[in-house]
Amino acid sequence: MASLTDVQERRLRPIYDALDSYSYKQAIQLCNKGLKKQGDALILKALKAVALDRWGREDEAFELCDEVKNAKPVDEGILQAIMMVYRAHQKHSDIIAVYESAYTQAPKNEELANHWFMALTRADDRKSMQQAAMKLHKQFKDNRYLFWTIMTVWLQAKLDSTGGQSILATLAERMIVKAAQEGRLKEYEALQLYLDILVTQGKFQEALDVVKGELGGLCKVETERKRIIVDLSKAAGRWEDVLSISKELLVASPDDWLSYTNYLEAIFKVKLETQDVSSRDDLVLQSQRFIEEQQTKVLGDKHVKRGPFLAALEFGRQLNSEQGITVGYKTMAELIANYFEQFGNSISCFDDLRPYLEGLTETDATALLNRISATASPSKPSVADVRRSINVEKIRSYCMPLPSDEKMHATVTTYVKAYKDTISLGEQLDERELQPGDDYLLLAVHILVQLYSRDGDRKNYLSEAVAVLEYGLQRSKFNFQIKLLLIRLYFELGVFQRMLDLAASLDVKQIQHDTLSFLFTDDLELLGCPELALRSFIKAMTIYASNERETPEMIVQAFKYGTFSKIPEFIRFRDRVRRSLQHSISKRQLYRVEILRRFPDIENLTSYLQILDEDALQYSGLACNPPEPYADTKRVADPIFCIDEYIESLSDNRDTSLMPNWLPSTQPIGSIIRGSEFPRKRCEWLKLHAIVPLILKAICTVSTSGWELQHAALKEVVDQCRAADLDSEELAPLEVLVKLSSVALQIRAAENIAQREPPFYPYLAVNRKETVDLSPIDSVLSDLKALLSKMTDDKWQLSYEKLRRYTLLLEGCSYAGIALASFVPSLGSAGKKSKSGKPTINPKLPPFITGLKSTLSDFHKELTRCNNDISNNKPQLLATEMFGSEPAEWMNALGDEGVTIRDFIATQVLASWKASVQALMKATKSRIDN
Repeated sequence: MASLTDVQERRLRPIYDALDSYSYKQAIQLCNKGLKKQGDALILKALKAVALDRWGREDEAFELCDEVKNAKPVDEGILQAIMMVYRAHQKHSDIIAVYESAYTQAPKNEELANHWFMALTRADDRKSMQQAAMKLHKQFKDNRYLFWTIMTVWLQAKLDSTGGQSILATLAERMIVKAAQEGRLKEYEALQLYLDILVTQGKFQEALDVVKGELGGLCKVETERKRIIVDLSKAAGRWEDVLSISKELLVASPDDWLSYTNYLEAIFKVKLETQDVSSRDDLVLQSQRFIEEQQTKVLGDKHVKRGPFLAALEFGRQLNSEQGITVGYKTMAELIANYFEQFGNSISCFDDLRPYLEGLTETDATALLNRISATASPSKPSVADVRRSINVEKIRSYCMPLPSDEKMHATVTTYVKAYKDTISLGEQLDERELQPGDDYLLLAVHILVQLYSRDGDRKNYLSEAVAVLEYGLQRSKFNFQIKLLLIRLYFELGVFQRMLDLAASLDVKQIQHDTLSFLFTDDLELLGCPELALRSFIKAMTIYASNERETPEMIVQAFKYGTFSKIPEFIRFRDRVRRSLQHSISKRQLYRVEILRRFPDIENLTSYLQILDEDALQYSGLACNPPEPYADTKRVADPIFCIDEYIESLSDNRDTSLMPNWLPSTQPIGSIIRGSEFPRKRCEWLKLHAIVPLILKAICTVSTSGWELQHAALKEVVDQCRAADLDSEELAPLEVLVKLSSVALQIRAAENIAQREPPFYPYLAVNRKETVDLSPIDSVLSDLKALLSKMTDDKWQLSYEKLRRYTLLLEGCSYAGIALASFVPSLGSAGKKSKSGKPTINPKLPPFITGLKSTLSDFHKELTRCNNDISNNKPQLLATEMFGSEPAEWMNALGDEGVTIRDFIATQVLASWKASVQALMKATKSRIDN
């Protein structure tokens, strides 16, 4: 006869197989079958909960998990099963309760004890982590639990910015000092923790004594020990030690750039402390000779190292900016020329030199360019020759003032022809490698962008820049710099399809969603592509869910393996991503798109607004001192009325450095293309688009909870934006909402009065009127018509600006429609009824309804005209419009290939414009019909 265990295994195996094969319905059926025979089997309940959760029935899964939890299981299989459900939903408190209960019942089970501590770690409950670690150390006498305790105390000290920090830091220090005295400190990571505790408290000399003492032997290599001593000596102001040890490190490794920076910093610190002029000069001369010795040493290597030559540049820059030095040294132009002669064929040459080029005068730059470009170009240039030539042109572009338009056009042609001449050098390269001459094309695009910035009406410059980059992308399919520039240029042309295709080809992953997604999602909701915009925002936000799920696991692993130095790093990373500015922007963009997508289906929109996480929309920056009518209300304490701490606390992780800029302008290339700051700071935008969903929710759900305060807040921020001369077009839909929200509030208040109910807020008590002022709706129609008048022109070609105006008008009309939907069911005359008992419609409402439909109809006609023009156009005709009847000289030089590129771009543009206009037409028609 089979044992009970065997019988259970036979019952469980099919359930596990069903879960593994995603057959969740079958798994539930098998669990139910088993529970009929053995109703108290916790493992069956736990597995059923897993199946229910994965099948989308979370509430039922939670009920079963809670039932299992209350039974206080200890079996690992049962615990793991319910953990799958709890972890999937970040239910940290339940996980902690389960493992704490299990450990309490089995106090000698070290594995359960570890699970309990790690559950607390995932929840970042540092005080409880300390208490748990102390219990573990007391129970199991393991050295690692002692350091877990010290680490948790130290983490609390870092978290506490008040006086408690010094107390907790002192406690952590005493504990680790005692551990060291007892011989428990045996690992390098424990030493790092010891040093961190001392350094954070400013005890640099004590930290130096530790590293120089016996514990310093825990450093894996002597070089690492010396680096730590240098860092601590810098912090302690022991510059003589920094100088001598950095010199030792450089003798051993002449390419150690960090040691060069420490060495040079120490030279000038020691110099300042030296009163005697001759002694200072001797120190400078010694340093100069030392750097030259390092240069001589590396010149004999097969691959010459850049470190000593970069050190000479940095030494020269600091020396030229110092006072009280009588020793002569080479000029920066001479040092740069020497570096270029040695490393001019290196890809990194220009980036290495850029910090030192900034201080050159035009005369110095001219002399430098004459010297470095004097070498005759070979008839058959090598890859090294091409790189050298490109670096010369980058320096020329960066250092010299911009020439006339005519010369800039000629330079574009020169660069494109130079690229064409280099194509043969890359014919045998793997498709993932970059062509040697790609940067010629990027230089050409920089010039075209600069020409466009001089005259924003000349869109042909943007078209030419796109053509140059598409030409390069044919052979360098993985050049991300070309793709990033193309994305921004297509965006400016109002082309979303090709832009998003290029963004997808970048294969952005993990944290790059936070740092790079702004390049293709900023204002994407304004290009008339709601479905694709929605997908892009959702995909870009995956990193934030991953951060909450995966980073705690990294912290857990760091505790598990005793890598204490990584724990604060992981915590900083988690907190920085958690406070991401881009995350806040993407969420509000998502809400904005969803509101426009779901309207005019009021029920659908209302359902969506009701499930929004209001906590995610709370921010600060609204009226710290609410308007007078609300001064007495208790709701002033609501978070929405706090100071601007939330937005100020956001971490701007957006990376603008990936798009190269070799122009003399200090603006990022993205800002030059946009004609304004890119990416925007968006502080006011964040405030505005946090309030809008809350007000719309109040309008749709007949809820007055907090509405008055939100209305006042929106009006305040809009007024601030208008006073600051922010974009009036972008504010127009929000001004519409402010006016209509005011009317809706009055209607709601009058209804309360008519029903003899006390008003919701004190200010209504002093404004008891049974009529509603509907005059704002007249100005709403005027605002919408003014927006419409800005886009009815004879031009059919689109752009970002034109699509943006279209979308903003649609948004304004949508807000008007949402408000109107709440007006009509309400008592039109605010509390007055006809003899028949039916509400009377205020005479102002029918003209408003008619006027709104008229505006939408005119808008639809404009879109229809635009759509017809696009549909009747041919790519070849658009190419002529975009590039001119006589294309640029460089494009003619490409022959048939140039024609193909022009037609490809025109085809992409037409298809995207048509999709945008038709999406806007569909949205407008649905609003007219409803």
